[in-house]
Amino acid sequence: MRTELIETINVLQKQLNVRLATKFEKMMDNELTAKQVLILELVRIGKTSSTELAEHAQVSTSAISQLLNKLEHQGYIVRTINPTNRRKIDIALGDKAVAYFERTMALDREINESMYGQLPEEDLQALVTILQKLLRIAEA
Repeated sequence: MRTELIETINVLQKQLNVRLATKFEKMMDNELTAKQVLILELVRIGKTSSTELAEHAQVSTSAISQLLNKLEHQGYIVRTINPTNRRKIDIALGDKAVAYFERTMALDREINESMYGQLPEEDLQALVTILQKLLRIAEA
């Protein structure tokens, strides 16, 4: 019985993730590839060298260079020479990337509100409690 419940939870989680991702993709109307989004996420959290980006994205430095060229051309990133080390190029988010992340955050809120907003408050509280327990287990 317990094994069946765990398997059912696993299947339901996967189905929910796929449906939410599909809904997000349809609403986002995104021109970026998954790899480009990953690069932007890495730049957003402070990974600003080509070597760091290549390592975290698990691609070659030449592939990163091509991705960065395209992202820069599209206005998603800005590259500048580091003032303290002129051999280093600093990579920062461009205006289009900032707008992209603002749009994704708003869309996340909208999708979550439309889904979780249909649940009674006591179900939401129970879900929070369960997710907190699972997080503690995962961190142990």
